[in-house]
Amino acid sequence: MAERFDGFFNAFIGHGTHGRDPFSNYIYTPSRMMTDWECADMFTYNGIAQKIITAPADEAVKEGFTLKDGEAEMEEQTKAVLSVMEDLEWEQRFSEALSWDRLYGGSAVLMMADDGTAELSEPLNESALRSIERLVVIEAPDITTSDAMLYSDPRSQLYGRPEFYNVTGYYGGRFTVHESRLLMFRGGVLPREQRRQRADWGAKVYEKMFNDLMRYDSALSLALMALSRLSQGVMKLNGLAGKLATDDGEQQVMKRLQLIDMARHMMNTIALDNEDDYRLENMAIGGVTNIIDQFQTAISAVTEIPVTVLFGVSPGGLNSTGKADFENYYNMVRRIQKRTLKPQLSRLIDLLGQCSDYGLNLPDKYTLEFNPLWQPTEKEQADTEYVKAQTKEREAATAKTYYDMNALDGSEMRDTLEKNGDYELDRSLDDTIQNSRLGLEPGQPQPNTEGNDE
Repeated sequence: MAERFDGFFNAFIGHGTHGRDPFSNYIYTPSRMMTDWECADMFTYNGIAQKIITAPADEAVKEGFTLKDGEAEMEEQTKAVLSVMEDLEWEQRFSEALSWDRLYGGSAVLMMADDGTAELSEPLNESALRSIERLVVIEAPDITTSDAMLYSDPRSQLYGRPEFYNVTGYYGGRFTVHESRLLMFRGGVLPREQRRQRADWGAKVYEKMFNDLMRYDSALSLALMALSRLSQGVMKLNGLAGKLATDDGEQQVMKRLQLIDMARHMMNTIALDNEDDYRLENMAIGGVTNIIDQFQTAISAVTEIPVTVLFGVSPGGLNSTGKADFENYYNMVRRIQKRTLKPQLSRLIDLLGQCSDYGLNLPDKYTLEFNPLWQPTEKEQADTEYVKAQTKEREAATAKTYYDMNALDGSEMRDTLEKNGDYELDRSLDDTIQNSRLGLEPGQPQPNTEGNDE
């Protein structure tokens, strides 16, 4: 007896048939750990993938930082530190280190210090520091360690951590570096077991968004294919079936179609048989741009980078400014600054403060704060000043109303203005105001209101 499948199965497209129906084969596949080579390949040859790595890293360092002693800004010390760090090209070096940290799950900055020690494998001699000559950024794939190179004293806070690292140079040579000479960046957050598998390096940014990037690239390719088929020629050849039945019929038909495609142009004429027919069918591709926009939004969501920054597209919708997107973006950059950049930058500044050649005279305790990421435009500054001026005008009108009602006198208003810091007032005018109130001439002493001692 023949097996029947009724309408739930389709013999041609395999609808409902496992192994043939594409929808029945869409299952979740856990992402795997990407290799360093795959990450480097994506970074090098995909512009969007490259911007995902470099944009937050550049943003984290571009506005600089300020040193503070409590709430007070240390302007002179900040300028002196920045002067030294500019010679070390700190912005470029730390932006590069953050980029490789995001790309490979880790990186390091080697401080080439003049501390009287000849070997990089020796601990940094902080008591003899004279200067830091340059900063060298090293990518995670070029840094290795082993169990024999770990701190072995159980009483040490560094127990189990690498004491030495083997570094592969640009041209292939290898050398050993003591950990005190390195500023280590250890990638994104990962479970402990995952870190063990990665030789103590962290998560790579591409691993959580690889599928989104591939879908976006596929959408662009399919959209380009749709454009190439926007206008499809349809040819009705008289006696086509009979021609294909002959030995060279297929070649004759193909040659005929090729001639028509070659001649098809608005300035050319197409020759047809009396019984042949040729027409162009236009294909509707409405909605393709909306689909691409959705893929862009998906990438923006998973990277926390606004579409405006990542794709150079203005925010859409009525009254859209993209302000909320930028707030999320700057929050992400501030997390990079606080959790990843600040510890390493503070370590470098501490060492610069100990260098005898610089004479920075940093206090024992100070804080490092990054400058605001958002810098207002001239128009925004003008709008802010205008609002402030309007506020002061309303406050002045309110104060005048109280004065006219005798709720406040002139001296009380002056005290309030001075307390708010709005104006620097000449207190010698107080006697003149008081004399005027008492009906006394200028310079005439005020009567003594204190009781007599009798």
